[in-house]
Amino acid sequence: MEKPKKRAKILYTVLTVLLALSVLPVVLVGYQLAKLGQDTLRGNEQNSQLDGVTDKANQIKLYIYAYRDQVGAFARSLEIAGGFSLLEKGSDEELKIRNDKLKETLNKDKNLCALVISPLDKDKLSFAPVALDPNQISQEELSPIVREVYGFMQQNSSLENFIDNPKLIKSSTTTAIVLASPIISQISENNAQKADGFVLAVVNLEPVFSSITKNSGRLSETSELLKDGRTIFFVVNNQGRIIAHPDPQMVFSDNNKTSLKIVDDWKESNFNSNVSTSFEIQENGRTIPILGTYGTAYISQGRELGVMAMVNEDAAYPSIGQMYARTVYTSVITILLASIVGTFLAIRLTSPIETLAAGAKAISAGDFARRIKVRTRNEIGELADDFNKMAEHIQQYINELRRAAEENRMLFIGTVRALAEAIDGKDAYTRGHSERVMKYSVLIAQHMKLNDEEIEDIRIAGILHDVGKIGIDDKILKKPAALTDDEYKIMKQHPQIGAKIMSEIPQMKRFIPGMFYHHECLDGKGYPLGLRGDQIPLMARIISVADVFDAMTTNRPYQRAMDTEVAVERIRTFVGTRYDGQVVEALVDALHSGRLDEVLKSYAATLDPVAR
Repeated sequence: MEKPKKRAKILYTVLTVLLALSVLPVVLVGYQLAKLGQDTLRGNEQNSQLDGVTDKANQIKLYIYAYRDQVGAFARSLEIAGGFSLLEKGSDEELKIRNDKLKETLNKDKNLCALVISPLDKDKLSFAPVALDPNQISQEELSPIVREVYGFMQQNSSLENFIDNPKLIKSSTTTAIVLASPIISQISENNAQKADGFVLAVVNLEPVFSSITKNSGRLSETSELLKDGRTIFFVVNNQGRIIAHPDPQMVFSDNNKTSLKIVDDWKESNFNSNVSTSFEIQENGRTIPILGTYGTAYISQGRELGVMAMVNEDAAYPSIGQMYARTVYTSVITILLASIVGTFLAIRLTSPIETLAAGAKAISAGDFARRIKVRTRNEIGELADDFNKMAEHIQQYINELRRAAEENRMLFIGTVRALAEAIDGKDAYTRGHSERVMKYSVLIAQHMKLNDEEIEDIRIAGILHDVGKIGIDDKILKKPAALTDDEYKIMKQHPQIGAKIMSEIPQMKRFIPGMFYHHECLDGKGYPLGLRGDQIPLMARIISVADVFDAMTTNRPYQRAMDTEVAVERIRTFVGTRYDGQVVEALVDALHSGRLDEVLKSYAATLDPVAR
């Protein structure tokens, strides 16, 4: 049955219209003003971020270029003085003085972690002057750096400068960059140039990075910075790895936010500059809207650094939140006032309609004795009177239909019983058999807790289960001795005959399974189709047990009636082969309740003396 659709009450409709006309303009104007303010603040923030990343990218670029030029100038001065061969000349004292001068140069600039002047001849490596700041880099970390630059210069036919990606110096947990410039010597034969050494500098990037990523106050963790609504600046290399960040735990960490959309966009743009984007991040289980901008510090080909800026938009524009809150507050006040006034007016308008609707609903649900009382003299009152008249007429028609339906049902049941009695009456030993099978089948179905509709179908199928015997010769039906094989084959045709007869009546088709299959067995040795187990309809399994119980408990030409207890125990021995265990147990329950004996006793007096 289709569920009735819920309908909006007129009261709610009237209130909705009143609220919409009073509240909607306030909400729309407030929202538009807040949106305009948000767009203005967002545009200002975008411009600020664009200026910031551009300025900070230039700071990084100029800082690195300044040291690149210093290293290059150092190398050029050595070339003018005679190249690396100049460093090989002189006594040990002179070599010591040169090393001291190198260390003095290092000490004058606190941003230098190490200075190295190395030959490109392995035999002369012992002459390589080295100066390092042990507080910033260890000899163990410097040695692989020198070897890397040495290999680069050996293969560098174009005498290029060396610029590495920024790296973490583990001994001091600082970020540094390696810069190197070749020391070029002259070959007189073909006037060709080549490098016979190089100047290497390890430059601390913390001074320039700290000015970029600094934040006021004591906030350091990313979540705190985002919550505070501050603009976060950080730097990534061209692989997207963070190399500078206000939160020190993010620098060169596995949890370095390389999955941020702003970083991915920068990499996919082939390191373009000055682009703003919006995206979202998940932080402590909540979604945060982010406004971000990226710029690029072009150090050299393949050594680009990205300067990123991002801000939590919700926290960055607190005034917008206040504007939205005031809009909500004003809307709530307006809604309350409109609701009070609107409710009073709407109730006066809709109360008679609700009374009419409730009465009409009761009548539609079958309560035709219900009458609608509306104290109005308008159209609604007239409609209520018409509903009351209609209900009276419908009530009369329904009563007449119920009487006719009950008469038809009794006529149908009587016709079915008469047909069954006509068949059973052919043999004095089977008189009343169909009626008793019907009664037993209903008792079993009730103890199996089937619904009323299923029980009613079983009732009719039970009384008609042997209707097919009308097509069996009386000589076979009334034979007092055991049937021959040929006679038994004919007798076994009665389920098909009954099913064929009833199939001609469309209204009888739902009873056919009980008639057609009531001689089937669970083990497949029954007839007419040899069905097994659950292939046999439940209706037929019930009638089968009721049929055999009646056969065992009534006198037949070939056997005397068994006691009910004996019959039930006999039937139990065939559970699983012929009969369904649940059906048999329902029969046992009916027996223990005493209701089976009542059926037997009620028919005992009607039996022919011969059958007794």
